[in-house]
Amino acid sequence: MKPVFAKILEGAAITTFATKDVQRPFFSTEFHFHSACQMTYIVESEGKRIIGDNVSNFVSDELTFVGPDLPHVWHNNNINCPGSAIAETRTSRSLALYIEPKLMIKVLGHFFQTHKIEAFFSASKRGLLFRGATKEKLKVKLKKIVQLDYGFEKTILLLEIIELMLSTDEFDYLSSAGYTHNYSPIDNSKIDSIFKFVFNNYTREIQLDQVAQLSNMSKHSFCRYLKSRTQKTFVQFVNEVRISESCRLIVENKHQITHIAYACGFNSLSNFNKIFKSIKGITPSQYKAQIRQ
Repeated sequence: MKPVFAKILEGAAITTFATKDVQRPFFSTEFHFHSACQMTYIVESEGKRIIGDNVSNFVSDELTFVGPDLPHVWHNNNINCPGSAIAETRTSRSLALYIEPKLMIKVLGHFFQTHKIEAFFSASKRGLLFRGATKEKLKVKLKKIVQLDYGFEKTILLLEIIELMLSTDEFDYLSSAGYTHNYSPIDNSKIDSIFKFVFNNYTREIQLDQVAQLSNMSKHSFCRYLKSRTQKTFVQFVNEVRISESCRLIVENKHQITHIAYACGFNSLSNFNKIFKSIKGITPSQYKAQIRQ
């Protein structure tokens, strides 16, 4: 799936930063990237997200910061997709803050040295997931800045948010250190629907030739294209989607691990245990015990 290049602040009245309050039945953006950094707080929703080469579940009350030109997408679970009866009654809501890093650095450079903020924006190219007290403080400021008109108070809040991010280590990196993407604004869109297809079909066996046909590519061409763009094989990508879903089900603690394995598309418990440990570093049972501590 190729990410679409998006021009977030082009043509806006304020080109240095912008805020959005998004409310709709489901998140419907494509896999995309843009020059602006993006802070996203999930007020209400759940599903799968991809940030760089990281594939994980997202839930309400999650706060992330995506650096410049880092491909990303949030995709709701089936219950929130168009055509679903539940989709008519549920709302997906997020708050977002966009910052153009080059312009921000240029503006702030008139007042002080910007080495620290430059280093932060560079580090954010891996994607950040905030936690702890820092997340709670950022949430308060983000909720307020979204409501304000552009002016002194909104700008002061922006600077407070940046200062808070620069002075904390309460975050986890999402994408791997060596991740780089090979996409461009004119990249081919042949496999633009692959991620959503996998998200909606990971519970059953997915044949490679079926997915390749969806992309109008041969199996060999599809595998080569996917690996060159995502740095993952198709099997690796599907397994990561399945394991991320299994983690969500383990946290819910409603089913036995054996049931979860088959519900997430694995054909045997031993295979599930092996792949789970290869991705998470521990077994499903150890993961369950860890989150119960």
